[in-house]
Amino acid sequence: MKAITKNLLIAAATIIGILIVAVIIFPIYVIIVSSLSSAVSLFTPFQPFPNPLSFQAYYNVLFGSTARFFHRLGNSLFVSLLSLALTLAFVIPASYALSRFRFAGRRTLLYGYFAFNQFAAGMGLSGLISLYAILNYLNLLDSLVVLAVIYTAGGIPFNTWLLKTYFDTIPKDFDEAAFVDGASYFDVIFRVLLPVAAPGIATVAVFSFMGSWGEFIIANTLLSPENYTVPVSLNILLGSPATNWNLFAAMAILYALPVVVMYIIAQKYLQAGLAMGGVKR
Repeated sequence: MKAITKNLLIAAATIIGILIVAVIIFPIYVIIVSSLSSAVSLFTPFQPFPNPLSFQAYYNVLFGSTARFFHRLGNSLFVSLLSLALTLAFVIPASYALSRFRFAGRRTLLYGYFAFNQFAAGMGLSGLISLYAILNYLNLLDSLVVLAVIYTAGGIPFNTWLLKTYFDTIPKDFDEAAFVDGASYFDVIFRVLLPVAAPGIATVAVFSFMGSWGEFIIANTLLSPENYTVPVSLNILLGSPATNWNLFAAMAILYALPVVVMYIIAQKYLQAGLAMGGVKR
């Protein structure tokens, strides 16, 4: 009887798992089919297979006169990579200091980071209006560099917490052995700990890149059409009177490819970083 009950539970869990996966994958499948179809609108019945198969939407996105995909993809890459570099430059030493040292204000700083993570999203529209007013006063609107700095500032608290937790799992014996050999703090961080903490750093890098890569609201508020990133371009397609869903689907897939490739390459490190970040050795 117990064996039958166990088998039924396994079967039920398997069916539920398959349904959940199907629900998650179905929208992606719809976008792929739409991008390969010759004509798609909200009022045409969905076809499970492109009929006829067409790559015209991809051609229009990549080489069309109005798409400007490569220019806006370059803007997105510039902002995301600059934000990634700045994030690592600030987060690595900050995480090391919070993990290894006990100093006045350390606990307050950690709680402040935690509070920022909890309440930043709730600031919403009021925070965005204040940010716009300050940048407008300083004549810093419509700058990709400023946008990358804003993304960096917004991601530092969470990423510092994340990497600090990973540094906590690395025994302090590593530091002490390096100091005995005459190493400086710079040597300890960049020659001793960074190779060991590669999974944690890769996790921070992926989160930082993805956060900047997919952000839309701030970019749409601060940038002019010349400096638009791809998410803003996608929103423009949605906002047109006659939305070209083929074009939108093709651009969305092309825009998602770099993140998918990055995740596949860093998957091993992500799994180790997320797992070890919650384990104290």
